Amino acid sequence: MNELWDKRLLIFTILKYSFTTMLILYSHRIHQNHFYVMISLLELISIALFSNYLLRINKWLAFIINSLALLLLNAQMLMMIFGGSYVTLVMLTNLESIEAIGGKLKLYLSGVIALVMFSLMPIKRFKVPYVSTNKLLSISLLSELILTLMHGSMYSPFFAIYQLRQDAKAYQRQLEEIANQPNITSEFYREHVDSAIQRPENIKEKPNVVLLFVEGLSQNIIDDSRAIMPTVAKVQKESLNFSNYYNHTFATYRGIIGQLYSGYQLDNYDNNTLISIQDVLANEGYQTSFINVEPSNTQFTTYLESLNFQNLISDPSKSYSGHNGTVSDKEAFEILYDTIEQQAKEDKPFFTAMYTFGTHITLNSPHEKYGDGHSPLLNRFYNFDVQFKKFIEKFKESGLAQNTVLVFAVDHATYQDAEFISVFPGYARANPDVDIVPFFMYHDGIMARTVDVKGRNSIDMAPTILDYMDINRENYFLGTSLFFPKENNNSFDTVFFDNSFLLSTDQNRVEPLSEASKEIIEAQLQKYFAAKTQPPMKP
Repeated sequence: MNELWDKRLLIFTILKYSFTTMLILYSHRIHQNHFYVMISLLELISIALFSNYLLRINKWLAFIINSLALLLLNAQMLMMIFGGSYVTLVMLTNLESIEAIGGKLKLYLSGVIALVMFSLMPIKRFKVPYVSTNKLLSISLLSELILTLMHGSMYSPFFAIYQLRQDAKAYQRQLEEIANQPNITSEFYREHVDSAIQRPENIKEKPNVVLLFVEGLSQNIIDDSRAIMPTVAKVQKESLNFSNYYNHTFATYRGIIGQLYSGYQLDNYDNNTLISIQDVLANEGYQTSFINVEPSNTQFTTYLESLNFQNLISDPSKSYSGHNGTVSDKEAFEILYDTIEQQAKEDKPFFTAMYTFGTHITLNSPHEKYGDGHSPLLNRFYNFDVQFKKFIEKFKESGLAQNTVLVFAVDHATYQDAEFISVFPGYARANPDVDIVPFFMYHDGIMARTVDVKGRNSIDMAPTILDYMDINRENYFLGTSLFFPKENNNSFDTVFFDNSFLLSTDQNRVEPLSEASKEIIEAQLQKYFAAKTQPPMKP
């Protein structure tokens, strides 16, 4: 009986370590960087050797420590495979939106079940020939130490857990410090939107504005030689286009409010009491509206209600064909066109914004398919393009384009998960959260041109739109108009921030800020996070 159990224990031990080894090797295809594999394997070897040593002392202690360590290591490897990076704080802060990744829910659940099952398998002590377990463990730990000292600790799954803990502690400290700040809104007050251009002569004084936030779209998808989004590419060429333009934050909740208020968020659901582009336009006599494509999502609906639009266009009683009852891109563009067609008949100008959901990570298209339809990623972006084509054709033919500026923007870049990497294997990115994204403006008779903004970002969206329209109102924007050259030296518009990363995108290079710049930016962000929760004050 004992002999049979020993054989089973040996099989369990082999399966347990083989499963983790397989995950580590498979994860190599995500980053194509052998340091991730080498350091992860060294950590697995260290766990196995330390567990082997503990088995001589107490088999239950060995099992608990081994299972817990492998549970953490396997979780990091699965996150690398599915999500393109180790677990970050911004991932955890977006767990409440987990239903949005339901397109691969079965796959993720299968991975979690396998992870738990293999991580909790019992283990058997094994004999190490020629050398002691302690010596091998020392060699393994020393090897990892040398590699991390030479090449950086970011390759280590366990260091990523430590970093996650540090980020969470820093986040809590920030919350405490923000709560104790006096009213400092006056430090961010501006008397007007700085103007670098005059309003084009071929649009009226107060043109209508349609602002489109596309879910998770990077510029490389539009530019791809496979013509995934040919209509978007065509309209972009016909427009006033801003190239080498990056998202300033991640993900959706931060991205939409961050651009509308030209600011940053510490938390997804932080309110902003300062002045937004919709506030400015409302004061100019505009009717402001936001089309809600997640009407059954009470969390997202509450978030949109906090943005201070005069109208939230939402109908949860209707049945829609998008994922989990969301409005599909086909239906969204139909609603958008019907809405602005009706608004154009009224006396006052309108500012109507809409966020589209259909290109969200993991989803497939419920309508149009790209090629043979085997790639959900290609399908969802191709489908968006088809629906956008129908909208833009009606927009042009109806005459709406004569008095309406269409602003094409995104909530954030496409997240670099395993699917993205497999579809665009030759496209190198320095970070999964930040990338070059599209931003262009179109109306009838616009002079098509491209402005290279050299790494500036979406915090500049609101002041750029207002500068184009010649609207100069008081504000608390952190960004400046993209019509100014970068030599204007805005402190924020080449800075990417979310809960996990603080990076520079200056001159199209995604890299960490210098220590001096980081210290300055962090101090200013801390003040802004406090200011945007306080009643606005002037100097």
